[in-house]
Amino acid sequence: MDPDDLDTEISSIRAEIRTLHHRRRILTSSLLSSRPLQRLSKTHSLPPPANQSHRQQEWTDISPLLQSSASHAQTNHHRIAFSTTTFPFTDPSPNAEGKSLLGIRIDICARDGRYMKPYYVLLRRVGRSQGGDGGGKKEVKVLRHTIPSVVDMARLERVYLPLESTAEDGEEEEQLKPWKRKSRNQDLKSFVREVRKGLVVWHLRCDAVRYLRETLGVVTRGVDDDALYEDDERPWERDILGPTANTDGAGETRIAKNKFGIVSLGPTSLEAVYVRLEWEDGRVGRFKISNTGVVERAVVIGDAGRDKLTEGILTGGDGRVETLLQRLEKSTVPASPEV
Repeated sequence: MDPDDLDTEISSIRAEIRTLHHRRRILTSSLLSSRPLQRLSKTHSLPPPANQSHRQQEWTDISPLLQSSASHAQTNHHRIAFSTTTFPFTDPSPNAEGKSLLGIRIDICARDGRYMKPYYVLLRRVGRSQGGDGGGKKEVKVLRHTIPSVVDMARLERVYLPLESTAEDGEEEEQLKPWKRKSRNQDLKSFVREVRKGLVVWHLRCDAVRYLRETLGVVTRGVDDDALYEDDERPWERDILGPTANTDGAGETRIAKNKFGIVSLGPTSLEAVYVRLEWEDGRVGRFKISNTGVVERAVVIGDAGRDKLTEGILTGGDGRVETLLQRLEKSTVPASPEV
């Protein structure tokens, strides 16, 4: 057998195995969380008769799986109903000023229906003196968080969780007289809402870019070797939204050959606000995704200058980023036959 054919067959078998593993996980989860099986588990939780000890032993072996599945389903139901929850937390650090913390958990659902790893914000209660009577008002400040840098936590905390009076007209706080100082109350509800909004918008943009890449077809280095370009000397690109590239090439991808002639499509940064496009004919483009998933602006430049037609296609129609490839496909006019 030819070595190239053998590599192609091995790659196809590996892809089929990955698909079967994924399907098995889905079927197992669906079966364990089904209502009939859950009801059956409750009826078998009672002590069995003496003549059914062996059957009860078999059921006991599978009972932990059912309990785990039920707990997982209950957690997902809670995530759907309450995407943001609070919980008390005790700081384990022996040098912490305040042991009692307020924790905030934010759950985000991805495009495929899976929940991402939860995001956490830990708030510490602090006191602020009021007037001159020595009284204090309990407020909170961000102690730690797992929010990515795409959300400006410092700005949101400064706007919605101020700890000190703010200066008017840009004057420094120390130079203001007491009657010119303006005190603002904290708005924890708005702070949490804006943090979650920033996370949701970021995930929606990332999911939209992943959807475009998956529609075009993505070739991963070292995994999909059977779909490589022939005689292509262009370097591999690191997938910003995927695993970080390392020494063995994991995380490096290429766009597969497609009918649009697009050879590169990916975000220019982790925020995924701007997406860069490259075509086989040398044209290079960039478009901006708004917070609502609309292509706001687009620029395409080729050898002859700006391509106004393609720019209008990218921003035309309903403007949704998810339908961008459909607009490109409809606008493609077959070349007329030579006479």
